[in-house]
Amino acid sequence: MYDVEDRMREIKAKNNPDSIEILKYIRYAVNVKKYPNEKIIEILSHWDLGKIDSAIKKVEKENSAPRPKRYYVSLKKPLEDQNMR
Repeated sequence: MYDVEDRMREIKAKNNPDSIEILKYIRYAVNVKKYPNEKIIEILSHWDLGKIDSAIKKVEKENSAPRPKRYYVSLKKPLEDQNMR
């Protein structure tokens, strides 16, 4: 299996990545590497600027959403298992 950093280097080296790969790399740069937006745009100057801007906005919107304080699971009905039938 690929190491995350190796996979991100491969995506960064591509000249024309698809939108999912752009989003993956920008999530990595923002959330893991903590790069500011200007540095991301500078690093990825060989990609389409419009796609980079829209991906950065999407990641910022994802990060600004409040995290749930608790996760609730209903125990009233058991989960259906296909193997139990």
